[in-house]
Amino acid sequence: MPPPATGAKERTSSRFLIDGGQPLRGAVDVSGSKNAALGAMAAALLTADDCYIENVPDIGDVHFMAEVLRSLGARVEWAGPDVLRINAARIHSFAPPSELVSNLRGSFLVMGALLGRFGRAACAPPGGDVIGQRPIDVHLKGFEMLGARVWREGEKFVAEARQLRGARIFLDYPSVLGTQNLMLAAVTAPGRTVIVNAACEPEVAALAQMLVRMGARIEGAGTHFVQIEG
Repeated sequence: MPPPATGAKERTSSRFLIDGGQPLRGAVDVSGSKNAALGAMAAALLTADDCYIENVPDIGDVHFMAEVLRSLGARVEWAGPDVLRINAARIHSFAPPSELVSNLRGSFLVMGALLGRFGRAACAPPGGDVIGQRPIDVHLKGFEMLGARVWREGEKFVAEARQLRGARIFLDYPSVLGTQNLMLAAVTAPGRTVIVNAACEPEVAALAQMLVRMGARIEGAGTHFVQIEG
């Protein structure tokens, strides 16, 4: 075989050599899911009561989300090594600062929670705006189908509704954050909301589990067909 041409990059490969056959023992502490934690933190905005979230990973995105909630007036503190306590009894703002939102895509979940509880929310697109179809269009169209007015105000999108109402919502694609955001808004909307083509990821099911613990009635989370009785 001829040698490689001059200047060609040498290909390298990596491999692991495992010598098995030994008995295994011990225990490993598995950190909680970041994405599940962010959804649960947003859900805490739906109530004035204390919410305790366990097995929360102590990582940067969780700290960013905590700052977003604090900017709205919520109290967020560690109640243990991996336990967050959140109290949203004194919310004084419906619009988190854009500089905080730009650091974390999951921060856009406060939009659905604030709209569901207070009937108003404003938030800049996470990570800035883009040309063409925006990833948040799924969220905004869903809010409109629930009965909210949605418009652009400077760098922020605003959603407002005197009273949300249940609706049948077909998602253009199974967006995880879109599914979660619409669940957060729909749990307070009278009537039945059905989200078709919903995302099936574990963090969607985890959010549903928390919302049910808070009193919501949700079926089908973790499938493409989520039903919410508001």
